[in-house]
Amino acid sequence: MHHKVNKQKNFTNLLIGGFGLIELMVTISILILVMGIILTKHSSFNGAVLLRGQAFNVALQAREIQLTAVSVISDSVNYRNVYGLHFDTTSQIINIFKDSDGGHFFEVGEEYGKQSKLDPRYKISEIRLDGASVLGGELSVVFERPNFDARFFVGVDNSGAGSSATSAEIDICLKNTSCTAGNVGEVRTVEITKTGQISVKN
Repeated sequence: MHHKVNKQKNFTNLLIGGFGLIELMVTISILILVMGIILTKHSSFNGAVLLRGQAFNVALQAREIQLTAVSVISDSVNYRNVYGLHFDTTSQIINIFKDSDGGHFFEVGEEYGKQSKLDPRYKISEIRLDGASVLGGELSVVFERPNFDARFFVGVDNSGAGSSATSAEIDICLKNTSCTAGNVGEVRTVEITKTGQISVKN
């Protein structure tokens, strides 16, 4: 009789000490929720890092063209060649060019070296000169020896439109976002100043 009572007590203790179905389901739900939050944040972080890398790549291209323009190395006897980058929000192509006609604005046939395309996940959302949007969404930034200074041109009529601007800003953003400036991780801005400074801003 005493042995039977002990067995019943042990069985009762096992029932009390174990997990019930409800506790198990709550635990699994919490784990799924935490994993979901972690994966979402991780994806967002990766997107922001890749966007930053894309913007720095554009800034590096601008710096390379600037150095090419002021360098004494030349592919011809002319050491005063004008080199530049052309940004286009429509085609999403960044053209590297050598100005052959003195217009200071990119034209087909003036391509120089290896051309560049943005990663298809990103786009040039806006181009600004001194804070004002560029009509038509096209901008040529040119450099010429002996100075590191940048000059900005927005038209092919050789009128020098935009050449008095002190800075150009090129917004690069993820295609699947609102591309709203100020939203962390959505937009990076490549800034080129008239004095030749090139930087990437949030």
